[in-house]
Amino acid sequence: MQKKQKESETKKGITLFQENMPKSSKEVNKRKNMVEKKTDKEKKSFMIKLVLIGDGAVGKTSIRRKYLGEGFVKEHLATLGADFAVKETTIDGDSIKFQIWDIAGQEFFKRVRSRFYRGCFGALAIFDLTRRETFTNLSTWLEELYQNNGRGVIPVIILGNKSDLPNQEVSEEEIAKFVDDLNKKTKEKGVENFFLKTSAKTGVNIDKAFAIIGNYIVKKFEDE
Repeated sequence: MQKKQKESETKKGITLFQENMPKSSKEVNKRKNMVEKKTDKEKKSFMIKLVLIGDGAVGKTSIRRKYLGEGFVKEHLATLGADFAVKETTIDGDSIKFQIWDIAGQEFFKRVRSRFYRGCFGALAIFDLTRRETFTNLSTWLEELYQNNGRGVIPVIILGNKSDLPNQEVSEEEIAKFVDDLNKKTKEKGVENFFLKTSAKTGVNIDKAFAIIGNYIVKKFEDE
């Protein structure tokens, strides 16, 4: 069954994994506890686990380093399964502590990386604007995310990275359609997804991406 499904996905290119986005009433109740929250008079504190997903060498580690203020490194070792980092910040007056899990993109890490998704509240799904195959592989990454996080459908920001480079192979129209189609599927689960073009080298939209996903998660789960 899985073999036939994968063959179908290959022929279609980008597909949306509706069959892998089930959510029982028990799972819906679990989502109310997704954000660890403490109230101290007017200030609220949240702990949010995020995962960075996407093919190898799309810039996940460089984006994480840029957000943490560690600077851009042109060459680095491939992530060994997953890297973990923490950053505290303030978004709309709320104190946010991000747990950021940088998931290795290479195929030979697939068996070990599934454990690192567990309990995440959202994801940054990253592709390289200059390598079309990293865009067409996004649907596979979303399937893996939905299957392994323990919560089903969760919010995602699609990041088209390396926007500072020429010879880009993916148009904004294609990306917008992908995100629009994805939102049509996830809307029934009460989840919205977003898109930004980023550059780990210049830093454009890196802080904005984390602010959007953090703000969305806080507001979403406060309302539930």
